[in-house]
Amino acid sequence: MRSALVCALSCVLAASAAAQERQVTFEEPQPVTITGFAVGRADFDRAARSNSFSAGKLALSLFKPVGDAYFFGQLTTVLEDGSAETEIDNLIVSWTPHTATRWSLAFGRFDAPIGFERDDEPLNFIPTTSFNFELARPAKLTGAVVRLTASPTLELTAAAANGWNAEVDANRDKTALLRAQWIARPGVTLGVSGVYGPERDSTSGHPRALLSNDVTLQAGRVIVGTELNLGKERQASGVSLAWTGIAATGFARGGTTWGVATRYEYLDDRAGALGAGTILESLTAGPIWFFRSAQEGIFSNIEHTTFHLPQVGIRAAVRLDRARAPFFEDASGALQRTNTRAVLELVYLF
Repeated sequence: MRSALVCALSCVLAASAAAQERQVTFEEPQPVTITGFAVGRADFDRAARSNSFSAGKLALSLFKPVGDAYFFGQLTTVLEDGSAETEIDNLIVSWTPHTATRWSLAFGRFDAPIGFERDDEPLNFIPTTSFNFELARPAKLTGAVVRLTASPTLELTAAAANGWNAEVDANRDKTALLRAQWIARPGVTLGVSGVYGPERDSTSGHPRALLSNDVTLQAGRVIVGTELNLGKERQASGVSLAWTGIAATGFARGGTTWGVATRYEYLDDRAGALGAGTILESLTAGPIWFFRSAQEGIFSNIEHTTFHLPQVGIRAAVRLDRARAPFFEDASGALQRTNTRAVLELVYLF
């Protein structure tokens, strides 16, 4: 009886497939993977004479593979100055031809493939962003990017984008990026990036050029990430305004649930191309506690390392800032040459 029912069901399915001219399959479609993270923190700023708690950020990510392509999107809600703003932080449609798997083409909004520091808190060891990340190089790009995996150790990247951190282009021309990344040996990754294009509003007459070098080293429990940024922007008079930025981040894992991170940076923008108009230095250090490994996904490892991100991370840091000219605004609105900040940050991945 059971055999007869199975045969009858098979005949019905076959007839239905023939009538609709499509293939019947019992394979389940690949689901949408939902991940994200939340950030809460407590801040102290000596110059501004402020201290506050904040539930500062909530990010929700969607990942969907479709044949040779995939979609990744991230909506991020950030609390700033007492009001919450939601933006499309990442939106990537990527295609890798099955006949040419060494090539991939992506379009959308994505992290600029430059340097060691990243925009999302889970991907960093330090709970504050550096001057280099904020000023000396782009953090986000909106445009198209092509990648070629030339060999297991060499990757080449080319991109055309609207501009540094620009969602909509502010002028007629695009910003171009070229990058070569080489894994010299396990634990040693070197990258060289060149960026060129106009970055001022409503004019293409002041092109900006950037040469950026980043190195990531991992030896056992120790990770070091460095970046060097050399840039210049041409003025109408033909004179170029130049800047130099250096940042080095170190992390040492002391046990199964804790480690120590530190970062030193230097940014020389005395020409004022980036808006600082002075030399900025900072030294940041503090412990990290982490609990349980996060699930595999977009947020899985610190880039170019084997350090697996924790599901729960608590990071504390003290940051000492110094400027050669008054730069840091105090509670009265005046500018100071030094500042001290302290941060306690909780990052939860889901």
